[in-house]
Amino acid sequence: PDELTGPNQCWCWDISYIKTDVKRKLWYLYVVLDEWSRKILAWIISRSLCHEAAIRLIDKAVISENLIGKVDDKCPVVINDRGSQMRAKEFKQMCLDIGLDQQFSRPKTPNDNPFIESLFGTIKTAPQYPGWFPWFDPDHVYDYFNKFDDWYNNEHYHSRIGYVTPVQKHMGQAEAIIAERKRQLTNQKEIRKLYWSSRMLTGDGP
Repeated sequence: PDELTGPNQCWCWDISYIKTDVKRKLWYLYVVLDEWSRKILAWIISRSLCHEAAIRLIDKAVISENLIGKVDDKCPVVINDRGSQMRAKEFKQMCLDIGLDQQFSRPKTPNDNPFIESLFGTIKTAPQYPGWFPWFDPDHVYDYFNKFDDWYNNEHYHSRIGYVTPVQKHMGQAEAIIAERKRQLTNQKEIRKLYWSSRMLTGDGP
């Protein structure tokens, strides 16, 4: 899409494998991310790779962002890869019904969807990430990712969006926060200059 200027213009989503304590059993983490703000808009955990879970994911994001009934030009572009879940007729029809512009990354080109891949990297390299989750205890899995979602969106100062949180960026607060940060830095520099100037005048300088 063209250069983004605000939230809900472009979403990206994908699925990541989550190891468990049972051999050959995996949890699947589905996540949709706002490309402009890097906010996690919705996520779900599933025991399988299926288009039904993908539909629930996007539906959850649409509801959370209050996009139900919006005209087409106010609905985001949705970028995904070419997995069977993304290409399923039912999923593609849902995008059409809602008014989402579904776009596919190029074959064998993972950097076409880098933001969601970066998020998965952040998830799996976090110091608290356990490496695996219990297969027979879905509540444990949901509890962990609920806490991660809250930390990532509301506490994590994201380097790619000016060291504000994704929620601050999504809510349009980033520009004012960064401007205030610069103002305070400038003030501190002026205070330091005045301090050292006064010491030099009184003979207390180095």
